[in-house]
Amino acid sequence: MKIDRKAAALAAASLTSVAFAALAPSDAAARLEAKMYAITVWNAGCAGGQRDAWDDMVDAWYDEVTNAGVEVFGWCLWGHCGEAYSRDGRLVNSTIRNSYFADAAVVAWGGDSTRLDEGDAVMIGTHGFDGAGNDYGGTMRIDEAGAGDCNMMRSEMRLGNQDLEFLHLSSCNSMDANQWGAWLGATRGVHQVDGFHGFMWIGGGLVSNYSNFADDAFDGSIAMAWLDNHYVPDVSGTDDQCPVAYSVGTSASDAINRLLTERYDNVLTDVANPTWWAATYWIGCDPQNESAM
Repeated sequence: MKIDRKAAALAAASLTSVAFAALAPSDAAARLEAKMYAITVWNAGCAGGQRDAWDDMVDAWYDEVTNAGVEVFGWCLWGHCGEAYSRDGRLVNSTIRNSYFADAAVVAWGGDSTRLDEGDAVMIGTHGFDGAGNDYGGTMRIDEAGAGDCNMMRSEMRLGNQDLEFLHLSSCNSMDANQWGAWLGATRGVHQVDGFHGFMWIGGGLVSNYSNFADDAFDGSIAMAWLDNHYVPDVSGTDDQCPVAYSVGTSASDAINRLLTERYDNVLTDVANPTWWAATYWIGCDPQNESAM
């Protein structure tokens, strides 16, 4: 099906019906936690091209989503006041490694329960690729001993069985269209995963897009805020930057409703065993390294 708003399209497995519900903002957002991971230099055992602005971009999101601002006599003058997320961890370069993002239920050495899956909203900035079997991979900084290596993989993840609700991937090929069905297998309570179809871009001129995304996701849906702020036509002079928002649910209508209504201050219940997914993207977006959508 297609909708006119944001020039986006929705897809869901065996879509048969659509239902929408107006939901009041949740008080739970005041207790939610944000975390961030970003790599700018690969000089600790794993290879990757240096990208100095990547932490600036992810920091802009982290600073805004946790911006409590000022409240006077019950009026929020600026920032997000009681709806702001708490700062639960900022890791740039340092010891970023595969086990931080892998689940012990999949691989014995996984340790995401105290890292990736311990936050409620998490952003990761790193080089990405579309691996064999439609398996997203992101390059790490530390080459772990044993089975852990220089790449985190979607196939090693189980997202949300600890705490995670929203995962944002500032990473190339992190939500390629061919991966959408496969991402369902990594969801165990997570509500939404946002990424990019094809290559995404890093630079100082894109920093404000990340803070604007976080700000807008308190006022409208996280999915539409992701699309609005990260779609950049002709970002390279010819190729587009193509954001994709992806949600899961227990039915087609549930997955679509979550995609179009969940905000940072409107968090729905977890989906422990989702059976449906929905994705929204810019129709006709044509990135480098992938075909047009």
